Amino acid sequence: MLLWSSLALFLLAVVAVAAVGWVLSNRVLVPSPYGLMPEFELASVDDLGGGRYAVGLPAPEPGAQPGAGSAATGGAAGGGASGSARQPGGQPAQHADPRLQGTYAVLWDGGYGSLGATLSDAGGVVTRAVELLGGAPPTAGAPARMDNFYYRHDPETDLGLPFEDLTLRGPVGDLRAWYVPGEQRTAVLLLHGRRRGELIETLRFTQALHDAGLPVLALAYRNHDASDPSPDGLYHYGASEWQDALVGALELARRGHERVILYGLSMGGAVALEALERWPQAAPEVVALVLDSPLVSVSAVVELGAVKAGMPMPATLTRLALLVAQLRTGTDFAGLEQASYAPSIGVPVLLIAGEDDSTVPIAAVDAFAAAVRAPLTYLRLPGVEHVEAWNHDPARYALWLREFFAGLQVRASAD
Repeated sequence: MLLWSSLALFLLAVVAVAAVGWVLSNRVLVPSPYGLMPEFELASVDDLGGGRYAVGLPAPEPGAQPGAGSAATGGAAGGGASGSARQPGGQPAQHADPRLQGTYAVLWDGGYGSLGATLSDAGGVVTRAVELLGGAPPTAGAPARMDNFYYRHDPETDLGLPFEDLTLRGPVGDLRAWYVPGEQRTAVLLLHGRRRGELIETLRFTQALHDAGLPVLALAYRNHDASDPSPDGLYHYGASEWQDALVGALELARRGHERVILYGLSMGGAVALEALERWPQAAPEVVALVLDSPLVSVSAVVELGAVKAGMPMPATLTRLALLVAQLRTGTDFAGLEQASYAPSIGVPVLLIAGEDDSTVPIAAVDAFAAAVRAPLTYLRLPGVEHVEAWNHDPARYALWLREFFAGLQVRASAD
């Protein structure tokens, strides 16, 4: 009897561990539609006329214990206190600090606008000027959030740039892409990030690339935007998505581009690196790599997510989640530790990362940077959250790109 009881308890424990692993792996693998995900409610709204509003955003009092960038909270970055704003599920809100300065949007139920100057800061409410950019005007009490996706349409609507809305045939289905023409023969293959990663994420960077004369092909890989899903409907963190990136590269070759700059945002950085490792001869020559907040370690990202969610034994749960995820997808997540591939990169690299990144820990990016043997420009930015360097100062970001591209031209003339 004791033997059967022990066996039953053992089997129950195995089932429980497997169930926990399955749930955790879902958080890693399963695409989920991105909605508003409100972080607060608008405290007040006053119509200033001409599509401008004075909007009150709840905030902690100045001098309150900051949560920005701390390992304990993974809160919002950018100075000031991030307060107690939380996303559904209890996770800290990434963009909740209404004192953030820079180029940000504020989204509310039914509309969105550009976040402008601070009009007042008192009584736990920061009132900011907001210019309506789309949808219905804001109303007091509406669920809302701040957002680093400043543009929300397409290159022509938001930037005044003519473009082609393409459907490319990929290995597992159709892929959506935008092609913005430019003067140079060297083009940019621009890859968005995970989950929220739609082509609109790439718009923040398209203007600076266009100003540099570079044609841009922004590609939505599988499971994102209007592109078709993968056969299993799950994320592989670059382990399969690299095939879609190569479809974009071959499209650039078909258009006569002989050289390409690979440009990856967040998970798009992992996709770019995996594609570079398998680059075909028929594709344009890769002359540089630009990585903004790249996903260089899946395990580090998952473990940080577990810490932010307040889970016990985050390292153990991370190993369990990735083990089950590997069984479900066939993906070798250990093989996606990009620091191991970094020494093989043979082109100049521009690496941009925020020290307060609460998605990709800066230590993982540091390890990747230390392993790069190619010419490296590493911009390690204090007070900057995940893929928010552009939002802090778009003009400065554009300058960084221009200086990096100018260095490529110098190298080419010297070779």
